[in-house]
Amino acid sequence: MKEQTNDAVKMEFLLTLNDNIVVQRYFNVKGYNSKARRSLEVPLLLNEVTKLINQVLVAKTMVYMMDNMDQIMVEPEILETSNTDENEFFNVYIKMGDETICHRILDAKVYPPKVRYTVDIRPELKTILRALTDIFSSENLTHNYMNYSLI
Repeated sequence: MKEQTNDAVKMEFLLTLNDNIVVQRYFNVKGYNSKARRSLEVPLLLNEVTKLINQVLVAKTMVYMMDNMDQIMVEPEILETSNTDENEFFNVYIKMGDETICHRILDAKVYPPKVRYTVDIRPELKTILRALTDIFSSENLTHNYMNYSLI
């Protein structure tokens, strides 16, 4: 059995739009399991988080389009997503210090500029951070995938 200490490990959840921070939260993990970072649960959770962010953005896009339907009918270029020449991506990171444990990318240009520049996932943060804390402090994790060891 692993020896537990009361020391908490500081980790970071970070959502950026290109190089701009959208949400940055630090959270402490008591009973940190160092093997958790190589578990299958971490990337699976981050996949769920990116799906959640996508759902929030899609819902916000629908509300925006309904609220501005008349203006969009007259001026359809308002929905033009290529106002910038560069690619735009949402990046979701799980970090420990300067080390990135897991990273996911979501294309931001598929959403109208008004939506992608005002994304707000604060209502979901508590659930996300709790799930991350549970994974990084858990002993019962999956470390094999398709007959390959992840450790």
